[in-house]
Amino acid sequence: MSKDKGMQISPALLASRLRALVLALGESSLPAWWKTDFMNETGLRFLERLYPRSSFRAAVHAAGKAACEIHDRAVGRVGVYHLFRLPESLEVDVYSIPPSTDEDFIESIRLCLGQQDKLMEMLTPFCDGGELKNDAAGPRRIGTDSDATTVEALGRAAAVYRQAFKLGKPTFPYFAADQNGIGG
Repeated sequence: MSKDKGMQISPALLASRLRALVLALGESSLPAWWKTDFMNETGLRFLERLYPRSSFRAAVHAAGKAACEIHDRAVGRVGVYHLFRLPESLEVDVYSIPPSTDEDFIESIRLCLGQQDKLMEMLTPFCDGGELKNDAAGPRRIGTDSDATTVEALGRAAAVYRQAFKLGKPTFPYFAADQNGIGG
């Protein structure tokens, strides 16, 4: 799992970084997974005029709305969570991260926007679980709703996204309510 300056990364910071990377990869995939143009230099320059100090956060938020809708259509809304709609406690933590906390990451990702291979290199350290055996597209249950706020589960989501982008198959990892005591 990825380390952040020698320390374990928090679930909120990991979720924030994964969102940015998955959004940039989803926009630059052929065909695009969602029809937004915020996670590229042109989109960011446009948003800088409106939000000079928080253009990157605005881009992630705007593209994230589209990605959330696509994920919701694929996996549903009731009793499930995914990278773009996490449990409320984690969402609050994600949105409370001060923009200055992640300046180095933002600078790094901006240099890679539109370059699928470079974005994949940035995504790889966050992946937990190595290579996956299942290469099916579509919804992919990766755990229970109680897992959704853990670094390990977010690492599994990153690994699913990495494989999906590698194969060019839109795949939507999600966490569902534990049924009959059987976990994901």
